Amino acid sequence: MQIAVPLTDEAFSEEVGRAASLGADIIELRVDQFKDKSTEHVLECIDLVHSKGLKTILTVRIPQEGGAYVENRLEIFEAAASVSDYTDLELTAREDILKVREFMGNGKLIVSFHDFERTPPLWLLKEVYREAKRFGAHIPKIAVMANSLDDVARLLCLGNEEKGEKILIAMGELGSVSRIAAYAFGSVISYASLERSFAPGQIPLEEMVKLRERFYRV
Repeated sequence: MQIAVPLTDEAFSEEVGRAASLGADIIELRVDQFKDKSTEHVLECIDLVHSKGLKTILTVRIPQEGGAYVENRLEIFEAAASVSDYTDLELTAREDILKVREFMGNGKLIVSFHDFERTPPLWLLKEVYREAKRFGAHIPKIAVMANSLDDVARLLCLGNEEKGEKILIAMGELGSVSRIAAYAFGSVISYASLERSFAPGQIPLEEMVKLRERFYRV
């Protein structure tokens, strides 16, 4: 299991260094939350992360899925997707996925789905997973709100039944267990927080590293 830490560009160098020292594997660049959204700045941030021995997820989250409007969104992807280890696009942004796939180099495409209110039924989760694969996802990402432990179990059932790399996240306090347990069901990346949490139920990085060592000996 790899642990990713989402960051803005505020005190970026210091935060990347701190994440590296605490055991993170990946920095997610939440470019939609950057103060400087120029392509030059984004590329500099990716280079800095790589210089610390960490991987990058390039994310420019749209407003409908918890992000912000970024005028030069496609320009950022065109400039940076080829040098980022992972690039995350929303399943609802189908036209953008088709365009960005042309810009990518050897990195992996994460196609993400978010539901901040509920966990859909299993049949719908399966259809979302398979549609993400049809659009070229190397790693489908499904993040849903857990309103009960049954919701968490349903998400993990999806992981057990659908093979291949995936990212499964049950958001909210009840869903926090998924951030460590989902690895046993094929989820390859979990997201942890430093000072700022980008989703409800995120576990602090230092604690996540300890949990990973305890349960998976890695």
